[in-house]
Amino acid sequence: MMLRISNKNKLIASFVALLLVGLLASTTVAYFHVKKRLEVAIQQEIQLKADLVAVKLNHLTQNTIEQVNHFALHLDLSGIELEQHPSFEYFLLRHPNHNGLEYLGYVVDSDGYYGIANWQAPAGYDPRKRPWYIEGKKANTARFGKPYISVDSDLQALLAVTAPITQNSKFVGLATAHIKFDYVLAILRDLDLGLAGKAFLVDQYGNLDLPQIQNVDLTWQAEVKNIIKQGVTSSLNNATNSSTQLFYITDAIEHIASRIVFAVPKAAVSQKIYQDTLTLLIKFLLIFILVMFALYLSNRHLLAPLFNYLELDSVTRLPSKKHFKQQITQDFLPLNKPGRLLIINMENFSRITAAYPATTVNLLQNKIKERIQLQLTEHSLLGNFSESRYIAYYQLSEGDNNELLIALTSALSQLYEVAGGEIYCNFRIGVCDFPEHGNDIETLIDNSFSALASISRQHNNTFAVFTPKINQQFSDVQKIHNAMTKALYAKEFTMVYQPQINSLSGELFAVEALVRWHSKALNRTVSPAEFIPIAESNGLMVSLGENIIRQVFSQVAQWNEQGLTIAKVSINISPQQLLAHSFYDNLMCWINDVKVSPKQIELEITETSLLQDPTASIAVLNKLNQCGFSIAIDDFGTGYSSLEYLNTMPLHKLKIDRSFVIDLDKKTKSAVLVKTIIAMAHNLGLEVLAEGVENQAEASTLQVLGCDNIQGYLYSKPLSAPDLVDYIAKREQSNIKQLRQIA
Repeated sequence: MMLRISNKNKLIASFVALLLVGLLASTTVAYFHVKKRLEVAIQQEIQLKADLVAVKLNHLTQNTIEQVNHFALHLDLSGIELEQHPSFEYFLLRHPNHNGLEYLGYVVDSDGYYGIANWQAPAGYDPRKRPWYIEGKKANTARFGKPYISVDSDLQALLAVTAPITQNSKFVGLATAHIKFDYVLAILRDLDLGLAGKAFLVDQYGNLDLPQIQNVDLTWQAEVKNIIKQGVTSSLNNATNSSTQLFYITDAIEHIASRIVFAVPKAAVSQKIYQDTLTLLIKFLLIFILVMFALYLSNRHLLAPLFNYLELDSVTRLPSKKHFKQQITQDFLPLNKPGRLLIINMENFSRITAAYPATTVNLLQNKIKERIQLQLTEHSLLGNFSESRYIAYYQLSEGDNNELLIALTSALSQLYEVAGGEIYCNFRIGVCDFPEHGNDIETLIDNSFSALASISRQHNNTFAVFTPKINQQFSDVQKIHNAMTKALYAKEFTMVYQPQINSLSGELFAVEALVRWHSKALNRTVSPAEFIPIAESNGLMVSLGENIIRQVFSQVAQWNEQGLTIAKVSINISPQQLLAHSFYDNLMCWINDVKVSPKQIELEITETSLLQDPTASIAVLNKLNQCGFSIAIDDFGTGYSSLEYLNTMPLHKLKIDRSFVIDLDKKTKSAVLVKTIIAMAHNLGLEVLAEGVENQAEASTLQVLGCDNIQGYLYSKPLSAPDLVDYIAKREQSNIKQLRQIA
């Protein structure tokens, strides 16, 4: 059974949950918003810078190409020194800083003459064998060559710019200029990409130009080559993600056929996104807190009545436990007038909630509330302690002798007409008086619960008033409960069997299985009258019942193997066992395990167990009867069941309670009542067994009244399994002797 949460706490919990969901949703939205915004911003920034760099490099290459080509077109190779050539002077005039030009000159193809400014060629140097010359001659047009390493001792990285020199439309040489490759890279290095980004040059296939000079991680090269192979252009949609980098690749730079590759670490982007998201979240949280605080300051007086309303139970509209205690403390106890606190517990609430829909249960709770309110005095207060418990307080009047309690228990015990059906509710009430048993609400509640717990030892009582002795009784109950828990695992519970005798033939035809317990922890034998009610009230009865059934089934199987025939073995079944969800399935599994016939087993139930849930009980009993189990109703006459159940239940036997048997031969009214019960049972086709027969006078009277079977100390006390075997053997020998004497 789930604990009920107050409406106030539900509201607060809902508000907090809404806050958390709002924060989570806001964080998620903020994260994706920031992520998208940042990625777009990075891409746009990269594209802008790429365009600027490309324009700058294109301007450099185009200008250099034009000048070198102009130089080639106007160069006369008829013996004029380079330094004196007007084209060279013009070029130097237009480019005083040389735009990164390291060398400027020309090559005569016929003899390999190399006229070049500011450089002395090494001995044996033939420019016609250099890759830049071979490619430039082959192209026969103004162009940039691939970057190369010079033959100088400093191993400079250079870019060669060449243009063909012709005379009479024939190729005679190349005009050439050589630009420091580092000058081009410097343009890239000056570019601030942020987020630890880098820029580098690759050729048209994605191979890094002079990797030793550019100092770039070559692990990226394969991915860059694959991107270029797929035909990536310079649009934003072509920004590509790798496992570690965000790449952006430009179109080829004019004249040099190289591409600019931009690489930004994804980790840096993610960190930036995280930082920006966290900043947004903190801002949102601060704003939310400020708004909530402002609302609280401005509306706390407005919200107070709402919270007070929410302190009421959502179903019954009764004060919650907390609100109830506050009202009693504020309005009743300060009056210092005698009062009484009640804890009203519905014992079978869990079974009702399992059997009926929530709407029916809600209607039932309100009907119970109405019955309690009708019995309470004017100066009283009723509240909800939990779903299955009500709490009430009323001022005691002079001469109050539990009249209100008696009237209340009587009213609560009546059937409830709900949703077109009838529901039986079983109540127990713990009572504590103010100020005799406590001066504060907490003490009164604790003592009421102690009184409530003591009722489990008193079968016929529905309420108990706290006394100092109850605490000791409660302590004893707790000790037994703790000992039982250990005893179940230690297998301390044993079985004894009491014979059942046919009143006419005197033959033993059946036995009743009874449980016994000698507790090692308590160092004493605990009677079933003590531990059975405790097991029922503390949730141990199902486990104990399973232990009993398994022992009996095993014993019956052993008797079968020994050839001992006992027609029936009767087992007592508690209401908790009968209504347990898995009882039927478990019972069939256990009996099949030991290969015992259900026809050998009789299940005993009490009248009161039927009232827990008649519909469910009868349904289970019908299934068991169909499987071959016999059903007996125990302690007949002590309960409050309707006689119609005798007609609807699959019964085989009716057991008359011991209270009707005592001194039966001397009590005329008891004899009449027993005779009526026997006649009614026989008319319904039921056998009758009388329990607790202790003398021959009672047995003879029962025989005269038509009782079929007798059980009691007159014939035998409950016996252990070995003693029962001896008892049966002795009876058989005695019967043989009697037959011989007759013969």
